[in-house]
Amino acid sequence: MSLSDEELRELKETFDHFDADKNGVIDKHEFRTLLRTLDPGFSEDDVRRGLKILDANQNDVIDWDEFVGWWGSRG
Repeated sequence: MSLSDEELRELKETFDHFDADKNGVIDKHEFRTLLRTLDPGFSEDDVRRGLKILDANQNDVIDWDEFVGWWGSRG
């Protein structure tokens, strides 16, 4: 699925919002916040599994490209 310019802009705003320390990646703590914003019922196991799935290069953070790839694959 290809995202429009508007969808990418909105997605970047979301990414930047959850990148609380503004270092260009979403770490485990920021990812936990993101997931629990979507659904407060997400467990720590959900957070770990989700991070493992999204973190394609396995460096323990989600970068912009990984985030876009995940979001684009949802459609």
